Amino acid sequence: MNDEKQVEKKQDWRLLRRLFPYLRKHLTLVIASVFFMLIMDVAGVLHPYLIKIGIDRNVSAGDLKGLEFTVLILGIVMVAAFLFQVLFYYVVQYLGQRLLFDLRLDLFKHMIYLSNDYFDKTAVGRTMTNITNDVEAIREFVSEGVVSVVGELLKVFLILIAMMMVNVKLALLTFITIPFFVFVTILFRNSIRSGFRGVRKANARINTTLQESVTGIREIMQFNYKDKSKEQFEDANRHYLVSFLQVVHAFALYFPVIEIVSNITMVIILLTAHYGIGMTIHVGEIFAFFSYIYMFFRPLRQLAEQFNMFQSAMAAAERTFALLDTDITVKNPSDPVPLPDPFRGKISFQNVDFSYKPGTPVLKNVTFTIEPGEKVALVGYTGSGKTTVIKLINRMYDIQGGQILIDDVPVHKYDLEQLRGKISTVPQDPFIFTGTVAQNITMHNDAVSLDQVAAAARQVDAHDFINQLPGKYDENVLEEGKRLSVGQKQLISYARGVVTNPSILILDEATSNIDSETEKVIEAATEKLVENRTSIIIAHRLSTISKVDRILVFRKGSLVETGSHQELLKEGGIYSKLYQTQAFSQN
Repeated sequence: MNDEKQVEKKQDWRLLRRLFPYLRKHLTLVIASVFFMLIMDVAGVLHPYLIKIGIDRNVSAGDLKGLEFTVLILGIVMVAAFLFQVLFYYVVQYLGQRLLFDLRLDLFKHMIYLSNDYFDKTAVGRTMTNITNDVEAIREFVSEGVVSVVGELLKVFLILIAMMMVNVKLALLTFITIPFFVFVTILFRNSIRSGFRGVRKANARINTTLQESVTGIREIMQFNYKDKSKEQFEDANRHYLVSFLQVVHAFALYFPVIEIVSNITMVIILLTAHYGIGMTIHVGEIFAFFSYIYMFFRPLRQLAEQFNMFQSAMAAAERTFALLDTDITVKNPSDPVPLPDPFRGKISFQNVDFSYKPGTPVLKNVTFTIEPGEKVALVGYTGSGKTTVIKLINRMYDIQGGQILIDDVPVHKYDLEQLRGKISTVPQDPFIFTGTVAQNITMHNDAVSLDQVAAAARQVDAHDFINQLPGKYDENVLEEGKRLSVGQKQLISYARGVVTNPSILILDEATSNIDSETEKVIEAATEKLVENRTSIIIAHRLSTISKVDRILVFRKGSLVETGSHQELLKEGGIYSKLYQTQAFSQN
């Protein structure tokens, strides 16, 4: 148990050290907040002491001029305390927001460069929670926790000095509080931290369930999935409730125990003042001292609350920095090979082995070459490895064996952005972003002009339907293209795929989700698109690929057949069986 506590303490310190660079970046704000806090605390501690002087030195002696001067100083101190308190809270909150901005931006930048394997195994809700709720908890801790803790500790120190100046014996009694305070805090520490960890996990589950429900609302309604969806959200919500109640139970005991410790100490001090000291203290001292007693316990209570905030922040920091520390498995080469000019688009797989999970191969010893300008189709049963091939061409993953070459250079030696800029993939289910039609075609590439956008749209026969929209190319399609039909989304995806004139064009079952009329339009456009560029087509309907130069047939991760449409039909293998099955089902 002691070893676990030691490890946790080291972990806390390591997480705090990770925050230091963000604070160092805004050192001026940190120094300003500490300075304002120092003046504010000094002014607060001077308040009771000046009243003591006014009572014991001025009022008792009948010194009205001295009293006027003391009141003037007290007024200046109160105004200074007010002004510096305003400045302190403004600066410290601004500091927190700057930290929030920096940390959230770093998380997002790191997230968008993470490799596909991270998103394959991580729920969307967890990543959303990392970048939103967890970062907010860290901001709250830094802006309202770290600086406040320093301020409260400084205030306690100043109060103790003031109390020692007022009455040494009574001041020493206040030290009784500190050991009990530390003991109670350590006692509740593990329970509070565990509860906050559960809250963070539960919040991630809620975000995931909510995101899936909003995105899939049509399917929920269509397939009467409402009850199950409500059940899943209720389960996630209950998990959050149970986890947070663990924190509440700890708080419910923690704060009353702190109050009891504080009140018992005050009673001890009061009894000692009455029986032990007797009449040796002045009226002003009594007023000042018990003002300081109240002031002394208030920062201790604040420290107790900040401690609980610290537990929440450490639970959030663990998850936040775990995301920042997630390794980018597909890395850009430090000294990339320049793309050849011209980029011909020759693709070679040489004995390629690949698996998403160790021990579960998806591609096994795959070897083939696609010549520049060649039109090739990938065919096979579901799960045979077709989509994996095109992901590897885009270098979404790195292979475990063999090598992949484009224009006779291994893909891992090219700059990722330059390589992917020469390859365009039209997916089966295109994602349409919030924004205009033109922005979705160009993907905010400033190098692409509106004339090029219109030319690409005409090339895929999307220009007519776009011109019928109220805003034409400036029409906002909302998130996920809510204002577009499935066929219109696919046509925009086609235009997006060709607007930059790629050397390699990949069509991943791009006509499988559209109506027959739109399919005819796209098939006609496809014949134009694949001319003079290396083209790879994954076809759901085999009748659409009869005109390609070559067909590669995959089965369970292996390339088992290759040849033209007619050649493969004569062989009577897997392709022939697939083709005959589809032809029979259509008759």
